Amino acid sequence: MPETTVLVVDDDKSILTALKMTLEGDYVVCTEENGANALKLLRDKKPDVVLLDIGLPDIDGIDLISRIKTLDPEIVIIMATAVEETRMVVKALKLGAYDYLVKPIDAQELKITLKNALETRGLKDKIRRIQKPNMERYRFDLIGQNPQIKAMIKTAQKVARSPDTPVLITGETGTGKGVLARTIHFSFAELPGPFVSVNCSAITHDLFESELFGYDRGAFTGAKSEGRIGRFEEAAGGTLFLDEIGSMSLSTQSKLLGVLDDRVFHRVGGSKSHCVSARMIAATNTDLQRAVEEGQFRRDLFFRLNVVSIRVPPLRERVDDIMPLTEHFIGFFNQKYGKKFSEVAPETRKALLDYQWPGNVRELRNLVERIILLESGNTILTHHFASPQAEREAATLSGKDASEERLEYEETIKRLMQEALRKASGNVLEAARLLKMPAHKMRYRIKKYGLKNG
Repeated sequence: MPETTVLVVDDDKSILTALKMTLEGDYVVCTEENGANALKLLRDKKPDVVLLDIGLPDIDGIDLISRIKTLDPEIVIIMATAVEETRMVVKALKLGAYDYLVKPIDAQELKITLKNALETRGLKDKIRRIQKPNMERYRFDLIGQNPQIKAMIKTAQKVARSPDTPVLITGETGTGKGVLARTIHFSFAELPGPFVSVNCSAITHDLFESELFGYDRGAFTGAKSEGRIGRFEEAAGGTLFLDEIGSMSLSTQSKLLGVLDDRVFHRVGGSKSHCVSARMIAATNTDLQRAVEEGQFRRDLFFRLNVVSIRVPPLRERVDDIMPLTEHFIGFFNQKYGKKFSEVAPETRKALLDYQWPGNVRELRNLVERIILLESGNTILTHHFASPQAEREAATLSGKDASEERLEYEETIKRLMQEALRKASGNVLEAARLLKMPAHKMRYRIKKYGLKNG
């Protein structure tokens, strides 16, 4: 038996009859001929979806959307309109309508729209359930006493209250640009919408447009028959984070600029306008200004994204934050792995402060996690630094024979792999994840060292 209830509101009885026949069997269908009765039914029966004729005689359609959302903020509203008037559609979507259909309504398009709408609502419900720990984690509790970090946090707090303002975050790899983007997102509202992250460098140029904007059925060979929503639609009411935006092709940059200017986009192969209701945050580890000068990045898009620019400083510029960060990560991974590390040896502290950290905060975090996971005791010692970077530093400082250093390094790697395989109960993929090592390298070294998977 259908469990989802759809309320159809239209002053044309023939349309109500046709739509009810179309939807019955898949949904419980209720019908009303005016806005006043629709509001009463909403209070009594609490339907899941409202298919709303925007041109009702008794209540203005835009006003009715606002009143419906006041009664039930989570209800799905799909508009039906005789004429596609962009300004009215954009206003309705900003008030919380999910989508719109132009009369005469195509039965197949209606069913697909309903299916997508309910899937999106289900996704949002899941997002809300998992958001609470994220909200506690990212509520501007960034670790840092350095003046640059304090200034960065102050700017981020201001921009978090302005969801319509684009933000450009710059900084080296590993500095925490993604963490800052999530902090801005989760600090805006009590229950913010979804945070959707897109790594621009990981998507091929020919798929970028369909990835961002989605596509309608039959848009291209191999497309899903029902079409697909893009990342902009997934991020509706939340944040779209475009990481490494400098990797985006010039043609996609042009389309993105149009979306930022008009707040409207079209799916690939589609003609219907979709309203953008997501905050835009972009990040890059490259010099976009230079990319503009070299013709690799659009000047107009750069200025459009660069309304508020936040630079995340590298760890070598905030040495005073190294130990507070280290202590924070020790506490975090102690809890995660059930360990009791509580001290950092004096010589270890000096080594941490002297090191240049080319991988920035991410490198420090990974190092602490590896030590907490694989070592025992309560004190972090210098010989625990088994990362390739630390091994190279140690080789430079010690003056030992190169072959001796290599042998020690191989023994250390072998020991770490044995411990990781033990922790992972012989699961190679899990052991590789624990060591932050590609699986193919893990398998190669298992064979090289003659290790057993268990």
